Amino acid sequence: MAVPWVQGSLVTIVLAMIFTMAGAVFKGYLIPQKRHEEQLADLRADRDARVAEANADAEEWRRLWTLEHEAHDLTRRAYAEEIRAVLLASTEGTQIGVALLKELKAKSEAP
Repeated sequence: MAVPWVQGSLVTIVLAMIFTMAGAVFKGYLIPQKRHEEQLADLRADRDARVAEANADAEEWRRLWTLEHEAHDLTRRAYAEEIRAVLLASTEGTQIGVALLKELKAKSEAP
């Protein structure tokens, strides 16, 4: 009969110690509140530094993307201009060929 009473007492003592330690931590007896505030300030400063670095990286990537986009657009326009020049040359060559054929046809029909 004495064993369950002893076990209950031990459980009560352990629970009391846990709650006492938790209360001491929350009230700042074991870990001073100023230390928490300093740690929180350090964490916030670290977070702000990382956010600033991430923003700088994002701006750099945005600038590089804009440069790449402009370069691609320039290349696309140059390629289109090259094709246009080739087509104009081809059209001019065709027009010359048509004019020569008409002249040959006219000379061959002439008596």
